[in-house]
Amino acid sequence: MSLLTLAKASAEEAESYLSDFSTLTLEYAHGCFTVKQFSHENGYALRTINGSRLGFSSCNSEAGFQETVDAALRSSAASPEVKYSFPHAQKCPYLRTKNWDIEKLDEKFAMQCAQQVVDAIREKAEPARVSLTLSFGKEEIENTNGLSACMDGSTCSVYAEAKKGDLFGFSYYSSRFLPRDFGALGREAAAMAEEMQDARALPTGKYTVCFSPYCLSQLVDFLLFHLSSENVRRGVSALSKKKGEQAFSEKLTITDSLSANASRAWPFDAEGVPAKPITLIEKGKVADFLYDTYTAARMGEEKAGNCVRASYSMPPAPSQSNTVIGGGDYPAHLASDCLYVESFHGMHTSNSISGDFGVQADIAFFMRAKGEKFPVTNMLLTGNIFNLFNSIVNVGDTQATWDDLIAPKMWFSGVQLVGPK
Repeated sequence: MSLLTLAKASAEEAESYLSDFSTLTLEYAHGCFTVKQFSHENGYALRTINGSRLGFSSCNSEAGFQETVDAALRSSAASPEVKYSFPHAQKCPYLRTKNWDIEKLDEKFAMQCAQQVVDAIREKAEPARVSLTLSFGKEEIENTNGLSACMDGSTCSVYAEAKKGDLFGFSYYSSRFLPRDFGALGREAAAMAEEMQDARALPTGKYTVCFSPYCLSQLVDFLLFHLSSENVRRGVSALSKKKGEQAFSEKLTITDSLSANASRAWPFDAEGVPAKPITLIEKGKVADFLYDTYTAARMGEEKAGNCVRASYSMPPAPSQSNTVIGGGDYPAHLASDCLYVESFHGMHTSNSISGDFGVQADIAFFMRAKGEKFPVTNMLLTGNIFNLFNSIVNVGDTQATWDDLIAPKMWFSGVQLVGPK
């Protein structure tokens, strides 16, 4: 008997969720492949509604179905009464979400791909670390309101780190599909390590800064904390009372799009609601927030489509999918007298509530006129995320895709840099 069928007997409404993914991971370090690991995660989740109260529970096998139903019903007793119902069936868009070569999870094939990255790094540098992950699986969502959504998909992620002397370079790739050239990832990492030779420090001061997609994605994620309806509901979003107001530079437009051609593309969200774009920031004004159906109901809204499950064992919640930043008209090749930051770390220590951050930039280049540049390292960048996105001076005329971010290059003025003493 299915989990949904079992839950119907005791709940007014019920929703079952299945996540079934297999993963192959390879790790290269210290001159050899040190990790070759297969893993399989299969789990079920159940939400129930009884007396306008929502319950949740999960399990990892069919043997636990009855206990899961009982636990979901018990948990609903502690939930607030909310006028809420699970989504009804809707037509979802077609999206290509899988690569058949990934589905095979063939170890020999994966080793060949990773070896191409290693060999490419060796052309100019030393391979410090190469990590390759292939994943394939499916999600299924059904509820008592007639919704039934099922889709399978794949993921390929590669991290390559090259070392030359005491400095290093890296490249990263994440997509539903395989890269066209694994060797290109190794060459990119090696070239960065080579370019970082003779890196110097910059004096303390304020600079115009452009962040790589890797860094920009972390900054945008930090900002999106304040665009979650759950954080608005909890009163921890600094933007909760600024809908319709000018909160950022008019050069900033941010859209969340589950159907965008990036790594998190999926035809429906974690409640089975069809993928659709939602504009969060429009020319600097706060346009909307990210909602799942339950949080929307608690806030008296009728919105949906931004539900995410961190894992099958955790309740769904509103969150971002693919982030799209609108392009501008500035030719990137004209940039000069600015700092281009390839890599920083320490964002996890920043203050999500206030928006204050401080990160250590270890790979960066100071850009001069006509494409000339020199490498810099060992810098502390500090600021506030709201001030940062209010200080946009230029937006590039070309968008690029990096993992779940589709964005142009952006230049921010007056960013505080603290050099070594």
